[in-house]
Amino acid sequence: MVTFELAIGILAACLLAGMLGWTIGLVALQARCSDAAGQIVRQLARGDDEAAQEAENRAPDGADIEVTEAPGVITVLVSVDANWGALGPVEIKGRASAPDGGR
Repeated sequence: MVTFELAIGILAACLLAGMLGWTIGLVALQARCSDAAGQIVRQLARGDDEAAQEAENRAPDGADIEVTEAPGVITVLVSVDANWGALGPVEIKGRASAPDGGR
């Protein structure tokens, strides 16, 4: 009798550990997207397009980078689709804005 409960408990613990690892991976990916957006928008606000290109190269693999320039404000959105197996696709985004530095 104990073996059945033990097997179910081990299975539940493995599933929980897998979901926890998946969640931690998504949080880390979101942090990378936000960090990349912040670096890109800082360089664009300074007017350093070459450094902004280098920062874009450090974005996560497969990331889409969208730069929006409104009067006085630059906004960068970095988004990436995370599709890790059976848990399904999740779109992760990081956004940063900065005042335009007189470009």
